[in-house]
Amino acid sequence: MASRTLTCSKRFALYFSKPKVFSCESFTPLIPAFFSTHIVGDRPVLVRDFIWSALYDPNHGYFSHRSGSVGMLEESIKFNRLQGRKAYMKYLEGIYSQNDIAWFTPVELFKPWYAYGIAEAILRTADLSVPLKIYEIGGGSGTCAKGIMDYLMLNAPARVYNSMSYMGLFAVMPLDLNFTNPKSTIFEPG
Repeated sequence: MASRTLTCSKRFALYFSKPKVFSCESFTPLIPAFFSTHIVGDRPVLVRDFIWSALYDPNHGYFSHRSGSVGMLEESIKFNRLQGRKAYMKYLEGIYSQNDIAWFTPVELFKPWYAYGIAEAILRTADLSVPLKIYEIGGGSGTCAKGIMDYLMLNAPARVYNSMSYMGLFAVMPLDLNFTNPKSTIFEPG
């Protein structure tokens, strides 16, 4: 019995031992960073600094160059008419070549289902005893707002839909980091 107690205590000693801490200076990666964009260099950096660099750096930031226009589809894709991934990719190729668009958002490609999924998640998680307020940052063409509002109109209790508000906040590039004067649009039911 004593030997059994001894082996158990050895196993649990791993859980209660002090963890070893390694400093960043002594750590040298064995494999080069294949997934790094080398935006900020080889030293650790704060997340906020990385995000700022990725978005606003004059040389490689997303907003430092004008990106192509974002597309808006006239009608939703009829997925039930496509025969698998290959047909979907061919259909997308046709859409992009016809519209001369840089890219489409997932909300556009999967409308109205993408927005319906967001709306369903809102219904499941929101406190519906108080008026519902939805804020969308970078609302673009309003496709997501329309899809969410349509879904809530059909599936939410009437009192929830009638008392809710939907605000789309649209940032002007380059982004004003003080957020003193954002453009905004409010969608009210009715």
